[in-house]
Amino acid sequence: MQHNTSFWDNWTFESLFDLYSKGPDFSSSKELKINKETNSYDWTEICTACVQIESLFHLINELVLREKIFYDQKFSAGWDAFESLDSLDGSLLVSVDIPTDEPEVKDSRNEALKLLCATDLMKKHQEENLYGYRENKQSPHEYFGQVVWGAAGNLGRSTFLGAHYVAHPIRASLLEQVPLFKPSTDINSEVKEWIDEERVKVFTSLTPVGRMNNFQLILPPLVTEVIESSSSLSEIIPATIETREKYKKVREWIGEYQIVLENENPTQISKFKKTLYNVSQDLEKMRKPGELGDTKVGMSYIGLNFPTPKIPDLRKFFGIRSALNKLLLNPKGEKALLKLLKWFGCEKGEELGTIRKYFLL
Repeated sequence: MQHNTSFWDNWTFESLFDLYSKGPDFSSSKELKINKETNSYDWTEICTACVQIESLFHLINELVLREKIFYDQKFSAGWDAFESLDSLDGSLLVSVDIPTDEPEVKDSRNEALKLLCATDLMKKHQEENLYGYRENKQSPHEYFGQVVWGAAGNLGRSTFLGAHYVAHPIRASLLEQVPLFKPSTDINSEVKEWIDEERVKVFTSLTPVGRMNNFQLILPPLVTEVIESSSSLSEIIPATIETREKYKKVREWIGEYQIVLENENPTQISKFKKTLYNVSQDLEKMRKPGELGDTKVGMSYIGLNFPTPKIPDLRKFFGIRSALNKLLLNPKGEKALLKLLKWFGCEKGEELGTIRKYFLL
């Protein structure tokens, strides 16, 4: 078992290579949407540039908080020229050659296919792809195969490695639609979700008309920190590696939490959970009446009072608790996103609106 490691899609690295070498692509890609009502599936359009930038955000998070990132060298030709990652290859990025006929890979892949092909039409197209590939190495439903078969194959490889599968955003969208699919617990992912939830609480408020978080753009804190510490696109990867060193204790803590969970030690598990609870309480105290400032915002004919959080004194905290508090209290990311888009020359107009809307909560 590889603790706090991940297995990455080569498709994701290809998206990143295209982003760096050609700039954002504002043409449309397609996401697969399972349609249980018609026992089939549909395709919905999604802006390719948004997928590319989301892939960059994932890379920043993973490089900081994972011990290793594995990828399959057999499928890396599409991004081998990505010079920004050259210095990381072999250390942080580790190539592996996993035989596709390895029994554990095949079993996990086939089990994943059963779950992912959730409708009759999906099963039919998967069978036709499999038959076509066996007969003449061609799949009649090529893009369907790239999304579904590709996801299943990577799940098989990640299971074999004992590493968490970080899917390309389009494949990740499919995985999120399959409620029965539940891979082994990945503490890194759970901590990231917890961080995202806590940041929403910090930057949003309950108001008389409900929770106004549908207007919020809140980027992952590591993404904000890395972009704000960079002065150009070429500095993002070096800045990420510097940030990785800064959050070494958090990364190690996540790995220790993963080991404790796999050892099924309830006493130790409770200690790790208590740390997260304590940090949540630290942030909750920020939002209590009397500890918040007051900012009045006009919205249509309604005047809403939005509390302005008072930053807690982090000097009273030490170690992992302090590190998590500091991480959570990074800026929202509005300025960071605009800064990134300026480097790509798409910080205005419709292009800005498209990307910003994609990342709204």
